[in-house]
Amino acid sequence: MASGPGTTCDVLIFSASYGAGHYQVSNALATAIKQQRPDWNVEICDFLNYINPFFRQTLLFGYRQVIKHFSTGYKWFYEATRHLPPDSGWQRMLNRMGGQKLLKAIYNHSPSIIVCTFPYPAGVFSYLKSRGYINTPLVTVITDVAFHSQWIHPYVDAYILAADVVAKYLKRKGIPSSRLYVTGLPLRQEFMSPCHNPSIWERYGLKRDFFTLLMMGGGCGLLSDTEYICESLAKLDLPIQVIAVTGTNYALAKRLKDISQHSRIPLCVLGYVDNVAELMEISDLLLTKAGGVTVFEALAKKLPMLIYKPLPGHERSNARFLLRYKVAIQVDDEDEVVKTIVNCVNNPLMLKSMAQAMESISKPFASREAANIIVQMAENYRDSSQQPKLFIS
Repeated sequence: MASGPGTTCDVLIFSASYGAGHYQVSNALATAIKQQRPDWNVEICDFLNYINPFFRQTLLFGYRQVIKHFSTGYKWFYEATRHLPPDSGWQRMLNRMGGQKLLKAIYNHSPSIIVCTFPYPAGVFSYLKSRGYINTPLVTVITDVAFHSQWIHPYVDAYILAADVVAKYLKRKGIPSSRLYVTGLPLRQEFMSPCHNPSIWERYGLKRDFFTLLMMGGGCGLLSDTEYICESLAKLDLPIQVIAVTGTNYALAKRLKDISQHSRIPLCVLGYVDNVAELMEISDLLLTKAGGVTVFEALAKKLPMLIYKPLPGHERSNARFLLRYKVAIQVDDEDEVVKTIVNCVNNPLMLKSMAQAMESISKPFASREAANIIVQMAENYRDSSQQPKLFIS
């Protein structure tokens, strides 16, 4: 869905290559919009390509290292910036990152609407609107059940939200109800209805009558203590099998494959996959760290969750949301993880209760609803008497 420089487009979506979640939401939205308006040009851009290359590499490297090795530092940063007002010095600095290049992108593409699935570009476009450089409608998609000031900007015209609790928080922050749309988190099409192929069991060497545990740590495979947990599970004498999705963490995949050679239970190790919906459908329990996209994908498939060591900030907010609705269990000790898994194997009614509780918060058609809102706003903008304001200073 990418186009060359100077190509006009109807919808311009800005994401960022921090993990896989922001891009998955962007792609889900783009697909849903194209289904409604096949002749529209929808483009997804990486915000990080519009900032200084050195700063870009520093941000990416720093983020990954902090997440892996210094979660306390991430927690400190998250909490320190959580309630900053939009006019704070820090926010004003962020709102100017890549401003000239982004403004030029809007000039080149002349979109009827701008959609942001990452907070920083939303801040930049809000600033450009405040200065009168553009008047294009601006939509922000908040990708977690989280409350952070960097998502909130005065010139955002609409917020696409994952849950009612986020809307309540934004209302307390002074955002009018007319700008808030609780659709759920936009997901790929395969999460709207059953999709797995019966051959999947044979394809991965799995047993249909065994309890199936799915382990996922996001696109980078960053679930804590995965190796230790698999070693412990490999010693069990129970009708259980494990699917471990390691994403781009190739070193972890190799170590888990070594464990699978002497495991007493079936241990299927997969790298980066594009059939998560299928894997969730055939699983009984998901062990994960509470990333926003993964959480809402599991809710769409009514897959109970075991949350282990969620990251400070957005993931802990997601975990609290799940625990509030009793659709997940959270543990913070690797031995407790194994005990809880064994308990789930022996108590299927507990998982059934969790799956039933998901009915009230599962929103598998979020992409369609969010696309409706975006398309309507874009068409209203086109039909209005306003002419696009685009200035390059």
